[in-house]
Amino acid sequence: MKQSTACLLLATALTACSPSAMPDPVDRAAPALALDCFREHGVAMLAAHRAGPASGYAENALSSLERLAGLGVLYAEIDVRQSADGELFLLHDETLDRTTTGAGPAETLSWAELSALYLRDPDGVILEDRIPTLSEAFLIARESGLVLNLDLKTIDADTIVTAIEAADARDLVAIIAYSVEDAAAIHALDPGLVLSAPDDPDALSAAGVNLDTTYLWLGTDPSEAIRDARFAGEDLETSIGLFRHEPGPTSLYTDARNAGVELLSIDHVEDAVAALGGPAVLHAQIDACAVANSEN
Repeated sequence: MKQSTACLLLATALTACSPSAMPDPVDRAAPALALDCFREHGVAMLAAHRAGPASGYAENALSSLERLAGLGVLYAEIDVRQSADGELFLLHDETLDRTTTGAGPAETLSWAELSALYLRDPDGVILEDRIPTLSEAFLIARESGLVLNLDLKTIDADTIVTAIEAADARDLVAIIAYSVEDAAAIHALDPGLVLSAPDDPDALSAAGVNLDTTYLWLGTDPSEAIRDARFAGEDLETSIGLFRHEPGPTSLYTDARNAGVELLSIDHVEDAVAALGGPAVLHAQIDACAVANSEN
């Protein structure tokens, strides 16, 4: 993502920030496109895997998304499926058994049937949350400044791009593309959509992917963070998955940040937030880069 953003407000925001003085949120125009600002200043943002479930908070729940925004998490990875009658909804597993009060395959049911089910937290406790639609998640993102990192379980490029355009949610999302071909299919429809894509910029570019709106996935081995330096030299941003190595020491997060990785995908939200300075620091970093991005 090549922008000439100076991000001069970042140092001021960090200096003024303290745990007892949370900065007021700003209008975060196209927050997904601010990753270059974080790169320029050595700042790492957090991406909560499956919306950061915890005790009392279910995977892919609206209340979990709201919690993330309050903690200073910028990206929320959510899993998108489609009901038998065409509603896009959030659920990780193919079946309902583990995370809901239902049972069996999820996508064989109508939305009326799915929407009657309640979600369970990681301990199996039934919550008041119900399975949400993607449209409801868009509303939360618009209100809170979250970026929705869309993991498309069974959704093709045409379906997701149409849904994003219909909801005017282009600036609220970053889509996970697991292959060069998937990335190219999405950018053939809309090259302005932000993508997480495989770490092969030459192949991506040759396939027609817009690297200005793409960040590269380094995998789930923390030692791979050192490869960020190569991509930073090409003005490209990266993300890395730390969720398979949690819970871990503070250095799990700070080492990846210090290596230059802009986006850390995590499960243990509170640990990661604390390691990167706490909610006030994260909010200040997000807001400063969002202001700089909107002025660019």
